[in-house]
Amino acid sequence: MRSVLAILVVAIILIPVQVSGATGLFWDHARYDSDGIPIEGGVVGYGIDWNLTSNNGSSELEFISDVESMPTIVEVYTATWCVNCVSTQNILNDAIADSDTEIIHYHSYWYDSLDPFGNNSTEERWESKYGHASALRYTPRDAPTKVVDGERFHWGKVPKSDSLLDDYSASVSRGSTAPLSGSLTFTISQTQYSLMVGWNISSISNHATTGDLSIEPWLLLVEESSYYPDGLNNLQNYEHVLLDAIPLESESENHGTSNLSLPTLWDGDDLRIIMLLDWSIISMEGPATLLPAPGVIVTLSSLFAMAVVRPPRMH
Repeated sequence: MRSVLAILVVAIILIPVQVSGATGLFWDHARYDSDGIPIEGGVVGYGIDWNLTSNNGSSELEFISDVESMPTIVEVYTATWCVNCVSTQNILNDAIADSDTEIIHYHSYWYDSLDPFGNNSTEERWESKYGHASALRYTPRDAPTKVVDGERFHWGKVPKSDSLLDDYSASVSRGSTAPLSGSLTFTISQTQYSLMVGWNISSISNHATTGDLSIEPWLLLVEESSYYPDGLNNLQNYEHVLLDAIPLESESENHGTSNLSLPTLWDGDDLRIIMLLDWSIISMEGPATLLPAPGVIVTLSSLFAMAVVRPPRMH
């Protein structure tokens, strides 16, 4: 009877440990600091189509979106020479299906003479947000890599579960865990040579239960489709190409304006302007761990011994 009771207690203790580690079956953590300590954070945002020709000289247009209704953000590190990027992107597209998703492709640029896309700003954003997570596996910038909602990290072509489709599907369906509510407002107007962008997050509420919440607004300029027949992966039409990644700085934490030079498109007139909020929680309690605490380990060891060691027989 004592053995049965000990085993039941061990099982009860282990169940939450197993559940807390279940997410690791499909993805890895996406954000770490330079010491390899996990950072709790992610990204929310949304985009709008902007035609540089028809909107030239336009009056200011306003766009508003509630945090709860924002799409899933999928950031992809890729290259025109990367064959595995094509196959894994096809699987990701199957996982996304008809779900509301904003896809952003960061192209290899630093020390890369084969990929014509990307620039210093796109590389700097990727490395500042996901470089440490990527470096734990290979290098700070490695294709193919995919990050969902700025939280869930998928590296390479080898699945963590039974298949990449299962990994990506679980990650996309998980949704953002941002402790935010309220709405993000941004405005755009265009002159012959520039874009004037305004942003306001004063109505966004913080629901973080521990630590201090930090929010960094970014503007991403994306070309929806670019024809490049010389890519070594033979894709030819490259979608969601990130042209520029611009941190929006202001004297106020809640609102500001920026005057930007008009981007140079590769071809066509298919610009997409995406407003992102990078959020992170600065906690004094230290990173969470999926391993049992030392006290739990001692308790489990004692209970296991109770279960397997027989008491002496009475003669």
